[in-house]
Amino acid sequence: MIKKSTYYLLLCFGLLCVLPTLHAQRVILADSTQKNLVKSDSLAKQDLQTTVFYSATDSTVLDATKQVVHLYGNAKVKYGEISLESSYIRLDWEKNEVYAIGQYDSTSHKMEGLPVFTQGGDKYDSDEIRYNFKTKRAAIKGIVTQQGEGFVQGKTVKKDEEDNLYIRNAIYTTCNLSHPHFHIKASKIKVVGKKEIISGPFHFELNDIPLPIGLPFGFFPYSQPKEAGKSGILVPTYGEEPSGRGFYLREGGYYWAASEHIGIRFTGQIYSKGGWGLGANSQYNKRYRYAGSFNLAFNRNSNGDEFNPTKRTDFALQWSHTPRSLGNSSFSASVNVASNSYNQYNNFNTQQYLSNTIGSSVQYTKNVGQIFRSSISLRINQNTTTRIFDAGTEFSVGLNQFQPFKRKSSVGDRFMDQFRVGLDFSGGISMTNQIADPYTRYEFDVYPRETNSQRGIIQKPFIPTNADDLPPGVVAVNASTIPMLWEKAQTKFNYSLPISLPNIKLNRYVNITPGISWSGNMYTRSYKYTYMKSDSTVRIDTVGGLPKFNSQISFSASMNTRLFGTARFKKGRLEALRHTIVPSISVSYTPDYSDPAYGYFQDVRINNRKFINADGVEQVGDIRRLSTFDPRILSYGGASGAISFGIQNTLEAKLKTKSDTATKQNEKISLIDNFGINGSYNLLAKEYPLSNIGFNANSRVKEFDINIGGSIDPYSYVQDNAFFDMGRRTNEYMFSKGEGLGRLQSFNLSVGRRFAPSTAKKTKTSDMGSDAQLKQINRNMDDYVDWNVPWTFSFSYQFSYNRMGLADPQKISGLTFQGDLSISEKWKFSVSSGYDFKYSGLTYTNMSVHRDLHCWEMNFNWTPIASPFYGRASNYSFDLRVKSSLLQDLKISRRRSFYDKGGF
Repeated sequence: MIKKSTYYLLLCFGLLCVLPTLHAQRVILADSTQKNLVKSDSLAKQDLQTTVFYSATDSTVLDATKQVVHLYGNAKVKYGEISLESSYIRLDWEKNEVYAIGQYDSTSHKMEGLPVFTQGGDKYDSDEIRYNFKTKRAAIKGIVTQQGEGFVQGKTVKKDEEDNLYIRNAIYTTCNLSHPHFHIKASKIKVVGKKEIISGPFHFELNDIPLPIGLPFGFFPYSQPKEAGKSGILVPTYGEEPSGRGFYLREGGYYWAASEHIGIRFTGQIYSKGGWGLGANSQYNKRYRYAGSFNLAFNRNSNGDEFNPTKRTDFALQWSHTPRSLGNSSFSASVNVASNSYNQYNNFNTQQYLSNTIGSSVQYTKNVGQIFRSSISLRINQNTTTRIFDAGTEFSVGLNQFQPFKRKSSVGDRFMDQFRVGLDFSGGISMTNQIADPYTRYEFDVYPRETNSQRGIIQKPFIPTNADDLPPGVVAVNASTIPMLWEKAQTKFNYSLPISLPNIKLNRYVNITPGISWSGNMYTRSYKYTYMKSDSTVRIDTVGGLPKFNSQISFSASMNTRLFGTARFKKGRLEALRHTIVPSISVSYTPDYSDPAYGYFQDVRINNRKFINADGVEQVGDIRRLSTFDPRILSYGGASGAISFGIQNTLEAKLKTKSDTATKQNEKISLIDNFGINGSYNLLAKEYPLSNIGFNANSRVKEFDINIGGSIDPYSYVQDNAFFDMGRRTNEYMFSKGEGLGRLQSFNLSVGRRFAPSTAKKTKTSDMGSDAQLKQINRNMDDYVDWNVPWTFSFSYQFSYNRMGLADPQKISGLTFQGDLSISEKWKFSVSSGYDFKYSGLTYTNMSVHRDLHCWEMNFNWTPIASPFYGRASNYSFDLRVKSSLLQDLKISRRRSFYDKGGF
């Protein structure tokens, strides 16, 4: 090594000799290993445009005669946005050139410290590099660089001043290994700036095995991480649907990168038997502001039958908008509108395929201060089984309850300070295609009736034979029926003035809260009911004219308290049981606004049945009180002086710990989270004063979630041919006739649990994804494969019991389960299925196998049992694809569906 004093002497001598040649160029010594080169005015126009910094940890050798600096050991050179690191770097000031190469390590027998060239956000790993500061051109050997999601390797490379790369004997891949699993090999590749990669003739190699797959040229657009993305053509997928629409091309089209916040996919599909479809899909996200997605699809399907052609038009619209609320206003949307048969014939998603209800809502809320609130919303609901469509828009404005008598300077609350008053005003327009409902809801026949065989059918389930069947009273929604449905739309306004009176405490433990409520409605149409004696039906006529009003005032008072009881034990682990009882009782009074004198309800005869009424007089025909404003309201209410009651219970156990060394001597366990009974008794009702008794219970025992609920009807039923199997409900209690406390009308039970290791419960985090992506994953964990969770299993058992009067009960019993298992580190198997105990058969079953192949992934989905009702009995799909979205069309796909009957 050269001594420091000798090194300084030689360096100063060299600088003195070279100064006249370097045109006033100065080398400033910072320390023994790091130096910088500062530009001068004359040099700025000729050669270097900024300062060159360089350093080395081993040694720095200056050849003043040749104007060359040699850097050894962890050498670094920085020039503007350009940096270079290598074991050896040579700076040639005369040629304005830098040269770098690695050094051979005799111990490891390989090159160490290979050059790493960085310019801006681009990084190039190479074996050897030569770069000219003046021309900004470079010659590189053995390059490896990442361009977007892909990696480019080449033996010899030339780089021009526009940052274009000309690579010979190159490969392109999305595998991040130095020796990739697959690649596209070409004799020439050009990397055009930060836009795209263009190649000459190329072929595909898998694990170094050349495949007979190639093209005369290639074009691979890519985007940098912070760019908006790149627009481009979407290559369609192909396949065949047996006994369906024939051969197809799907999901082909164009992707438009509108901005860094939004991208839109315009796609289409075409089938060999005449079907076609168009779609648009978009996802957008702006950090800290909003996120959402939009999807629009239109399909024109045809089975291609020459003698009996069947055509179907399906559409779907989905829009989800999730805002980050700013200030006192917020806007949210969850729109899902589709034709009745769209999910069954155009969707392969399990949840959407099974779903028969579609709901949409768009809502905007605005609050002013702490008192005033307002909102407006649009809703659309449809049932794809019953084909019932319901749409409407609502608005509401209101004042939160405030204390009008409270003084601003008051420290405590006076008795009158507790007086509160509020205001709610709302309204809306609703429209439905269920213009009549003679067989599913009413207990009487609606005029006209097609045949006598349809008389008195109560709650008969509607089972369509094909996707276009409509239940009685429901019309199709199309351009020709919209005017009629709009004419029948109902406009309604509601107002309410809740008043809370001061609370009253009895003995510090009992709270009494009185209250007054004044409310009313306004309707734009009413209905008139006429009994048709000849046909024994009820005719319903719509009456227009001026808006109709109804209003009512009610009084209430509620009382509640809380009781505790503890039972202690001296033997065993059980130390105590704690029982908490929360009884509540409320009294309310409402005048009989159902009296026809008010005009809100009408008494209507519904049949020709002869019977002895409560007054002992023979009567012909039952009388029902129906709402003047909505025929679907069958509960006419009446004068109410009701006493509502309820009782809630919780039960906890206190146990000694098993270990003597535990930090806690005991632990608490909840045995019953809640067990409640509720009901009401109307003191003014002439019939059926006691309501059904409802009960509910839920608990969590050893992570098993148990839920129970149901209701008991206390009244007796007698056989009556007019009411068929259900019988006629009498006004006598069952216990008064020795028939028990009541009849179980409904009961439901569910038991479920999820088994998984502790890692499955943790929120997913990663340095590889953005905040929006991680939120999407954590919200939809079922859509992703988590290799860090070795297994999961969950099940749920449901049982329901429903009985109307004396009719035979309807029972539904089923078990559903789903789980996944990591067979090895890179193999994941999952299954979801269920068993219907009533019909003794499996429900919708899906199995999938997922294989992680590093830069590839394999996914196999098999649905052995689907829904034969819609014609699709089973299907499977197999996909072997590259993970990178850049080469998402580089895949092998196979799909097959099997049908029990014709359809598409």
